[in-house]
Amino acid sequence: MTLIAAGLFLLGFAASWVAGRYIASGAAAVQGGAIGLCGVAALIFGMPQVWAENFLWAIVALLIYGLIGALIFRSGQAAREKAE
Repeated sequence: MTLIAAGLFLLGFAASWVAGRYIASGAAAVQGGAIGLCGVAALIFGMPQVWAENFLWAIVALLIYGLIGALIFRSGQAAREKAE
């Protein structure tokens, strides 16, 4: 994994938490878009050999990344609800 991939994956996690914490309307769409865009970009630009050589592993990695992002999103929502 390159530094670009790690940065993009972390950017997606951060955007997921921010969407859950600060966006009340349409947060799920923003979170899904952020996770999807950052995850695919990380695989294409940061780890192109995984994307090209083993597409199935790339899809599994995106699935796991999305599930972790959903947990982070829920923690952001919980923090927003606690603050209100």
